[in-house]
Amino acid sequence: MKEQRFKFRLFGGELLLIIYTEKNPGMIAKEFYSEALRLEKIFNLFDEKSELSELNQKRKLKLSEELTEVIKKSLEFSKLSGGKYDISLGKRIMQRKKGEEEDKKECSYKDIKLNGNFVTLKNKSVMIDLGSIAKGYITDKLGKFLISNGIKEFVIDSRGDILFSGNYEHIIGVQHPRKNERLLSIKIKNKSIATSGDYHQFYGTFDKSHIINQKDLVSVTVIAENLTEADVYATVLFVVDEKTREKILRKNKRIKVLTVDRKLKNRMYNNFQEAIYEQ
Repeated sequence: MKEQRFKFRLFGGELLLIIYTEKNPGMIAKEFYSEALRLEKIFNLFDEKSELSELNQKRKLKLSEELTEVIKKSLEFSKLSGGKYDISLGKRIMQRKKGEEEDKKECSYKDIKLNGNFVTLKNKSVMIDLGSIAKGYITDKLGKFLISNGIKEFVIDSRGDILFSGNYEHIIGVQHPRKNERLLSIKIKNKSIATSGDYHQFYGTFDKSHIINQKDLVSVTVIAENLTEADVYATVLFVVDEKTREKILRKNKRIKVLTVDRKLKNRMYNNFQEAIYEQ
């Protein structure tokens, strides 16, 4: 089958779609991008007219099924992490990004009340940020769109978080968190992979990255059945302590995990080493 590539502006950067087919997928690619923009419009924290921004402004709102689903799933992961993974801290992220003094007022995911499709923000300091899960969720939805249109063999690279669909085995690199080089190569087929690291986005120092509550790690890479899980678990495992991390991974053997700590030592969980590609 022929490899056909399409690039789109999305998520504040570039999304790469690779389709393997002998047919001309141009029309489907166009519809794919329209759906991507529709979904981005729901979750984009930096768009004042997005549905998420409307919720943050109005404090109480009836939500779309998509936004309700992602907030519900995020709150479940907040509980799983003992509150270390917390989608209520968007204000601190925005302040850190702008170089402003961070808000010291206390708020948490417990201040987000979900009742069916209605969400109420109970604390004035709450600003929901879904950057740790929405990209994966949107990419999974786009993958389902392609499959529903008869395209089974494809890759969606959402700025480094990647969904692979089909029977082709791909070889990709995991970036070293402190050097501009490949840490290792892995082989992956019909799964998804995401990495959270303090080197992706940081403001002045690595300790002031886009991830709040950083602990002992500088990078976490997760391979999962879908990109929603890979995306959110990469952040959850990044912010919890080692004991909680190992407890979570004992409960979920489906995901394969590679961590890099502050001393740049690697550790692999749930047979991640089986994915390593050695030439």
